[in-house]
Amino acid sequence: MEREYAVNPMRWTGRLLALALAAAIAACNAVSNPAPELRAGGETLRGEQLDNGVAVFRGIPYAAAPVGMLRWKQPVPHDPRSGISDATQFGAACPQDQGNPDWYRDVAREAGRPDAQISAIEEIAEDCLFLNVWTPNLKSDDPAPVMVWIHGGSNVNGTSFEPNYLGQELAAKGLVVVTIQYRLGPLGFMAHPLLSRANPVGVSGHYGLFDQIAALRWIKDNIGQFGGDPARVTVAGESAGGGDIAALIDMDEAQGLFARAIIQSGALGPSDRAPLAEAEKVGTAIIDASGAKSLAEMRALPWQELLAARKEAADGHYFAPIADGIHLKPEQFRADRVPVLIGSNLDEWRMYLPEDTETRYRQALAEYAVRNASAVDAYLTGRYPDPATRADRLITAAEFLCPSLQIARNASANGQPAWLYLFSRVRPGMDSIRAYHGAEIPYMFDTPDEWLPGDETDRKLTDAMTSYWVTFVTSGNPNGSALPEWPQASITEINALELGDTIRPADPEEYAICAMMDR
Repeated sequence: MEREYAVNPMRWTGRLLALALAAAIAACNAVSNPAPELRAGGETLRGEQLDNGVAVFRGIPYAAAPVGMLRWKQPVPHDPRSGISDATQFGAACPQDQGNPDWYRDVAREAGRPDAQISAIEEIAEDCLFLNVWTPNLKSDDPAPVMVWIHGGSNVNGTSFEPNYLGQELAAKGLVVVTIQYRLGPLGFMAHPLLSRANPVGVSGHYGLFDQIAALRWIKDNIGQFGGDPARVTVAGESAGGGDIAALIDMDEAQGLFARAIIQSGALGPSDRAPLAEAEKVGTAIIDASGAKSLAEMRALPWQELLAARKEAADGHYFAPIADGIHLKPEQFRADRVPVLIGSNLDEWRMYLPEDTETRYRQALAEYAVRNASAVDAYLTGRYPDPATRADRLITAAEFLCPSLQIARNASANGQPAWLYLFSRVRPGMDSIRAYHGAEIPYMFDTPDEWLPGDETDRKLTDAMTSYWVTFVTSGNPNGSALPEWPQASITEINALELGDTIRPADPEEYAICAMMDR
């Protein structure tokens, strides 16, 4: 360092001047953007003021840590902290592996960016019941509409703070945005005979859903402090988050906590809700693999061992909401309580297909079209010459397209307005996975990863989708701007909007397979 002084003293002087200038700018910003503080949940929170005028409060506990005797129990209120609580850092992720970062790496590779820097989840803990709030409205007396995001990840993975879920852009457009975390996998959705017997109502397995309900109660009680309108709360979610929302609509315990719903690629049908006895068999296999013999031993297991037991005994099991006859009934799938915006992507399953797509296609025919396999096969073979597209279209229809159509029709039949979409945009250079599962999220949040390819079409589609979503959250109807009219869903007609290279009515032929499906 002494040699640098002697050879080029002006170089070091320039660095000092640059540091002094940066410090001066930071000081000015600190004065012009003071850290916002407010009272919510019985405690004082200090957040962060962003440069776009949005304030963000991160890592707010909405329930007590579900540990010890609170593991596998409904959430209980969080004891308010004294003093000023820092709300500038996200809370720990709920127990999980690195499935979602790995998923983003897979997408990046398909986008031609295998070198994309995608961080692993660093902090994971059972003390994870946190939410985050972005608000443009702290200084306004006019309450803003609220969107609550319930993340996906098959109910075994996911966090509230994935880059695509950050709410600053939607908040800048007038929404208060909340993202929440909830217990996952065997800690959030596992039923077990011992847990059922310990419950006064005799069922188990809905801990993650009741976390979501607890978060919604906290939001109803406190969102006004952030400038939000508790009477205009919309729940929105994708994949498992969307499937959970379909369950929340049907659960009496969730009524009055939200005014409308957005379900993206997550419309599980009634047959996807396992009966309690079936769910308990899965839970029994997991606990047997863990070696625990009693409820006390189950609660004493480190969460890492519990996840390892799940991998051993039930790897690939989907932890869907359980039709236990108490909280969710097998025959109950009304979707008739709130207005719904719902849809799916054109190529949901393509990125998950194995190399032998013909075999997978035949398996899917046997799984999803038992009584009408020949008719479905003839329909798909006539439209798509390659087995990969046939397999993708069949599984996508069974898991996403047709359930979305059915929920939209159920809502319409029961007097609730519904709007159905089909997302078809393929980003430049991503023909290998096309309009993949989750592809719509960076558009509606306006949070594209820097490694995602895009052009002017993607920018225009982002502007359109954020406008539709914000308008729906605001009024319960996505129409009202200069965008193409979005027709309301019908009981008999296919009134869907295609969100793709152009925005236009979806081709009804895309939904013709639904009349042939067993489900």
